Amino acid sequence: MLLTSAGLPSAEAAVADELELGREQSEVGVACARRAGGVFAGASALHLVMLVPTELPAVLPSALLLVISAAIQLSSRRAGPSGARAVIAGLVLGVVALAAFLGPGVPDGDRTVLSCVTMLASMALPAPLLAIGSSPRLGWAAVLGGVPALALGMAATSGSGRALFVGLSVVVCWIVAVIGARWLASSVERAHAGTTRLRTAHAAERRSSESEAQRRREARLMHDTILATLTLLAHRGEGVPAATLRSQAAADLALLRRLDRADPAPADSAEGSPAPTDDAGSAPSVLAEVGRRAEALGVQVRWHSGTAAPDAPPLPGAALDALARAAGECLENVRRHSGAATAHVTLDEGADSVRVTVADAGRGFDPAAVPASRLGLAQSVVGRIEAVGGTVRIFSAVGAGTTVLLSVPR
Repeated sequence: MLLTSAGLPSAEAAVADELELGREQSEVGVACARRAGGVFAGASALHLVMLVPTELPAVLPSALLLVISAAIQLSSRRAGPSGARAVIAGLVLGVVALAAFLGPGVPDGDRTVLSCVTMLASMALPAPLLAIGSSPRLGWAAVLGGVPALALGMAATSGSGRALFVGLSVVVCWIVAVIGARWLASSVERAHAGTTRLRTAHAAERRSSESEAQRRREARLMHDTILATLTLLAHRGEGVPAATLRSQAAADLALLRRLDRADPAPADSAEGSPAPTDDAGSAPSVLAEVGRRAEALGVQVRWHSGTAAPDAPPLPGAALDALARAAGECLENVRRHSGAATAHVTLDEGADSVRVTVADAGRGFDPAAVPASRLGLAQSVVGRIEAVGGTVRIFSAVGAGTTVLLSVPR
């Protein structure tokens, strides 16, 4: 469903919604009309079986027509034009069958014929009204169809002395059919309105989720880049070469400009900024670049060999980007918070996942005491990894260093 920027249906969407509602009402109405018409036509034909054998030939044409009418309507499975044609065919055959009861030799005083004609005129023939319950001409259709049915029904049962009863049954049942058709159409409309509300609510929830996800991505970027650079500048860039600071500040300025223009994220990055390296398919090379950047900021990175899976497929771009950025944030935390000069990084590549361990022997901290409002671990590490289906485990205690285990699926 098309929506405006305010979340309201557009004019084109409103027209399309009206057309969809009309189609649904038509499909449901035709399906109900086919079933009701077919069942009542078949039941009317079954009444005639109860006649004595000598009277059967006189009503045989009506019986055959009713059987054909029931077969056509009940055998049709489609609610489109073919279903509507089945309803029309059933109506025509029913009218002809009712008129055939006026033929010579028909025992119009027999109770079986009376029951058959009553059911046919008052139940089978008004069934097509269910197919046009939403039409403003429903009343006229009931009058145009009900008057001939009333006349034929009373004429066919005039010899029984119950013609008035038949006429009253026809009038009441046709009125009930009109009410039922209106109720059916309004029920479909209510169901459609409920479905539309669910779609609108789902679309609004999706937009809200996408906006929240975008906000978190931008918050992670701001934390990992611009805020980190400002922190360095606040400490006068101690231990960081001036050229590195200038390069990092220029990259942050470019990021701010891109966020201000609301440019879409590059194809190789899930976070809205370029991936750490152009070699997006190799975890070792991407992490090596992350390590070099950390070393340029003053952290000594010691690499430890882990398991390798040369035949495993490469990591998806989003997973590799999240792993690299989370590992970079861990190294940044070592530099800013641990008090240790060295970080130990281990890369383990499995058939189903890739794991990175970042450890230091610094002052450590209590993970449970970290405020939820802090972005470093919650968003830049845990949130980023979990967004691609990975897991993060943090082992740390005051005075005992910190170990962070990052794992992402292939």
